[in-house]
Amino acid sequence: MSDLKFSNSLTELPFSKIFFKLAIPNLYSTLIASLTVIFDLWYVGQIGVLQLAGVAYIFPIYMLTSMLSNGAFGGAVSGATARAFGSRDIFQAECVFRSAIVIAFIGSIIMMAIFFTFAEIFFEFFEINKEVTFSALTYGNILLSGIILIWFFNIIIAITRGSGNTIIPAISWSIVLISHVMIASLNFEYKDGMIILIDSINLLGVYVFTSLEWSVISLLMGYLIGVLFVCGFYFFGKHSFSFKTKDFLKFIGILNLIKSGSLASCQSIMTIALAIFCTTVISMFGTNWTAGFGIAIRLELLLIPVIFGVGGALIAIVGANVGAKKYSRAVRMAWKGTFFSVLIVGTIGLFFSIFPHFWSDSFTDIFVIREASNRYLKIVAPFYVFFALGLGLYFTCQAFNTLFWPVIGTLIRLVFVVVMTLILFYLEISNPQSIFIIMSSGLIIYGLFISTSLHFGPWKKYYN
Repeated sequence: MSDLKFSNSLTELPFSKIFFKLAIPNLYSTLIASLTVIFDLWYVGQIGVLQLAGVAYIFPIYMLTSMLSNGAFGGAVSGATARAFGSRDIFQAECVFRSAIVIAFIGSIIMMAIFFTFAEIFFEFFEINKEVTFSALTYGNILLSGIILIWFFNIIIAITRGSGNTIIPAISWSIVLISHVMIASLNFEYKDGMIILIDSINLLGVYVFTSLEWSVISLLMGYLIGVLFVCGFYFFGKHSFSFKTKDFLKFIGILNLIKSGSLASCQSIMTIALAIFCTTVISMFGTNWTAGFGIAIRLELLLIPVIFGVGGALIAIVGANVGAKKYSRAVRMAWKGTFFSVLIVGTIGLFFSIFPHFWSDSFTDIFVIREASNRYLKIVAPFYVFFALGLGLYFTCQAFNTLFWPVIGTLIRLVFVVVMTLILFYLEISNPQSIFIIMSSGLIIYGLFISTSLHFGPWKKYYN
């Protein structure tokens, strides 16, 4: 079935008949994406505590890259593609495709420039442990050198989702994970029934990599192989894009994509800025707290791909209906899909708040680090439901191309957490538990503000 015909079904069939058809493969994709990150965390955890603490500073950058390329600009691209197919404008969909590739290159170059300019300054300013800093820069330098692979991969699968195809992204993510694991396995050996980490990797007797270096190299190699597969699909597979040579340099609408993606990026940047701020604050209580918080915060950040598993499907569905000018139907679809996201994430949060050791024990056997991670999950995880509510609606707003209120909600959350934390330090009553309570309150404010502002604001006119 062609993408164009599938797009018509998005504007006509009942919610249940189209949502799960798109959402299930997309949820599978986000599950595999999460497993890729979990495996990388497990890998680094086998190397050592200092390396785990160091990577805790770089992981938000990796997540920011994913959020920008897959969620912010990727969501803008996916929404624009869906609206183009909904209005049966294939030429515009192809302009979006070409524009997205340009955006991927620009985004990766900007991130590389910022990191290599300010990374060392950041660690020196906050006087972070030298060995932790060395681990962070070792991992970060390699990751940012290959960041174009992550941008390119996520942008192309965002286009694919917007055209109504969530199967190819699911296969692509499977290839990334399998490749990452297979390449990483060169750093391990199986002995006496146990998987043992080897000190270093020696390739062809010429190149020697430490385990930390190889962990990020294997991750980037996984993305490279995923990129080759997706490119192969568009060169040899069946899709609705024609890629006419005479249109090669036509980028109609690229400025609108950049504008929409930049606004959406504010949400992503503020989310990651908050994670880095909290990591830096927690580091003041010691390396064990930093490592434990780094393990726990990954669960929260990994919920973003889960929410996007639903949100990515909703962008295609809602965007197609917006393109077809069926606005009331688009709003109903947005609320129904967001509720499904809230249900999934709320259940995950409640489970890990009651049984936090199922998460923490998987990454380290050091008691004090596990307890630090468990403390965070017990206090914050029950409120992940509000995170899902706010972020789920943010993704649907990309289909409407109305992102103002979700971005304001994220700003309010950031300001609240930062100001309240600084007040605690000023009063000299700060401790990890009190900071975790502030983070929980920030999630509640975030979810309630976005949902109420959309309901009584820009969506109100679409209710029948």
